[in-house]
Amino acid sequence: MTNGPFETLADTRRAVLSERLRGSDPLVLACAEAGVRLGRFDKRVLDEVSRLESETVWVLASIIRRAGAVGS
Repeated sequence: MTNGPFETLADTRRAVLSERLRGSDPLVLACAEAGVRLGRFDKRVLDEVSRLESETVWVLASIIRRAGAVGS
């Protein structure tokens, strides 16, 4: 998964198109990679957020992943 940071919407669109993850999968995977444990309500919120534009979801996943890397 492309980790960003993303400078433009076009950068993000290229990243989205290069991966097969859809829906809340990018967010759940990013949380797992960052070592974040998710409860049922957390997953429900991620499902709701995943209804935003794919590019927005991708950027949020990238931010989670990069924040997790800082704490490593």
